[in-house]
Amino acid sequence: MIVAVYHTQSARAQTIDYAALQGLFNQPVTTSATGSPKTESDVPVNVEIVTADEIRRSGARDVPGVLRHVLGVDVMRWNSDNADVGIRGYDQAFSPRVLVLIDGRQVYADHYGYTPWAALPVELGAIRQIEIVKGPNAALFGFNAANGVINIITYNPLYDDVNTASVSAGTQGLGEGSVVKTFKFNGGGVRFSAGGRFDDDYSSAIPASAGNLPRARSDRFAVNLNGMFQLSNNVQLGVEATHSTSASNDIDPIYSLANDQHFTSSLKGQVTADTGLGLLQGTVYHNWVSQHYLSASQPPIAFADEVTVAQFQDLFKLGTDHTFRASLEYRHNATDTSPFVGGRVSYSDFAVSGMWDWAIAPMLSWTNALRWENLHLDRTGAVPEGYPFTNEDWNRVLMELSYSSGLVWKASDADTLRLIVSKGDQLPSLAGFGAILLSSPIANFSGTPNAVKTDIYNYEIDWDRTWPSISGRFRGAIFYLQGQNFTTLNGGLIPSAAPPYFYGTLSDVGDSSARGIELSLTGMFEGNWRWGFSYRFESVTDDFSPSARDGKLFVDFQHVTPKHVVKANLGWASGPWEIDTYLHYQSPTRGLESLPLGAGSFLSPVPDYLSVDARIAYRLTDWATLAISGQNLGVPGQQQTSGPRVERSVFATLSFNY
Repeated sequence: MIVAVYHTQSARAQTIDYAALQGLFNQPVTTSATGSPKTESDVPVNVEIVTADEIRRSGARDVPGVLRHVLGVDVMRWNSDNADVGIRGYDQAFSPRVLVLIDGRQVYADHYGYTPWAALPVELGAIRQIEIVKGPNAALFGFNAANGVINIITYNPLYDDVNTASVSAGTQGLGEGSVVKTFKFNGGGVRFSAGGRFDDDYSSAIPASAGNLPRARSDRFAVNLNGMFQLSNNVQLGVEATHSTSASNDIDPIYSLANDQHFTSSLKGQVTADTGLGLLQGTVYHNWVSQHYLSASQPPIAFADEVTVAQFQDLFKLGTDHTFRASLEYRHNATDTSPFVGGRVSYSDFAVSGMWDWAIAPMLSWTNALRWENLHLDRTGAVPEGYPFTNEDWNRVLMELSYSSGLVWKASDADTLRLIVSKGDQLPSLAGFGAILLSSPIANFSGTPNAVKTDIYNYEIDWDRTWPSISGRFRGAIFYLQGQNFTTLNGGLIPSAAPPYFYGTLSDVGDSSARGIELSLTGMFEGNWRWGFSYRFESVTDDFSPSARDGKLFVDFQHVTPKHVVKANLGWASGPWEIDTYLHYQSPTRGLESLPLGAGSFLSPVPDYLSVDARIAYRLTDWATLAISGQNLGVPGQQQTSGPRVERSVFATLSFNY
């Protein structure tokens, strides 16, 4: 039987009973850092874990709302249902540098290189924890884990029996419902979850630079079926099927308003076997992501992206001090060109990776990971008249090595020190590789087969200290981030043989670096009070080409990343009552806005702001709870980005456990 028995050098990695391990060690457990289970204090990376209890008490309506309270995570809220999420700055519209997963399955959309948060096929009530890995982690997860990874872990129906339902109503015309039901039986379990929402966008004015496209009403529907079956004492089978639809307004990559629709589906199968050769696991999944958007500054664009991923790994031990993970992965990704139809851009990627976790001494461990990628780019189908490329120009091979190394020293029972070095890669999206293709006598625009990847290097020193006297913990980190070959969707010009005799295209604008400090302190007192305080300082320096400086080409990190971010929370629980308050302060910064006709961009001021979120809940019975939640309660509208003002929202939720 596959059992999640954890000890410091355990080789049990993927099929784990999180509840049992967290109860045993009185702290969250994660597999996102190495592929094998480790407690939060032992991981060789900087990871934040948001528990189900923290998700519930946050009062958030969606995952970005939960992440907004996490140290080192940046959230740009553009409207009532859409946001962009970055880690340690470097956030932007259609933010590409954070790889987002649900139970290890990619929900990051490769066609445009972003995460459609409103279309995630997961309900908050089905989430056990959210794991945020800061810094490049491509050696374990592959391309696009450039600035970090967000892995959303749901309840395992084999171990967890979760049955919840909720209904919500509030401002912005909000109506929302969600249900999670687990069916347990001998040898397995199946979890079903579904949710729907409709609401209005903010009514605050849209900047003139974003265009005058009418705002559409937002809606979302998602369904998820997840099963885990014990086939024998040593073999488990996991299956998953998901579907979601969403319609909302968004700010597109050139900072114009867009009416955005998403349709996503996925199928996943996973077999895990405990053998004499180690813990073997094979995973295959297929994602369908369709996006249709009408922009204020572009013709209608429609992408239908399909990605197939096949992974095989072996987690095994040699002796008592060495744990290894060997992995093979094949990935095929393809989408048709748009708005010009008739072409298809794709790539096939073959990857080999390995991880070595060495327990050098009882208080000292060293974890190293390497990943080698071999990507074959391809294009088939028609090209416009006068197009400066032929399909043969896509016959390109990209090879890349990513790595991470983390030394963990348990200096005392209370103190843990980490030294971290890592390197990851940001792959151009399929749009950047040429899937976006506009051809007309007035304007031509295209991606390019010669698009370059962005390399991200991270150097970091962390210190964690448990503080029994306050029932809490101190965390500190000093990091230096260096990125090479950042790109923008605009800025390049390629001659063509047809009017207007050139194509605008993706361009490499240069390098950027960041240095920063993160500090946090959390604790409890009198048994029913909890509190937290965090501070981040970050200074970014862009070394961009003259044509891209000062935000001229839809890219700027130096002026857009806030230097000072403070987050705090205070919560109280007693008997049937729970009350929680969250503060978020951000220093003055600037945001990008679009020039007319997408000719470029400029920087506009974003003043400093303090926002307040809160939740008050009362347990009516053992199975029913009524909660009132609010976001941005301080003022009716608040300028947090270069987009519309973020409005105050208040809603009531009646939730049931059955």
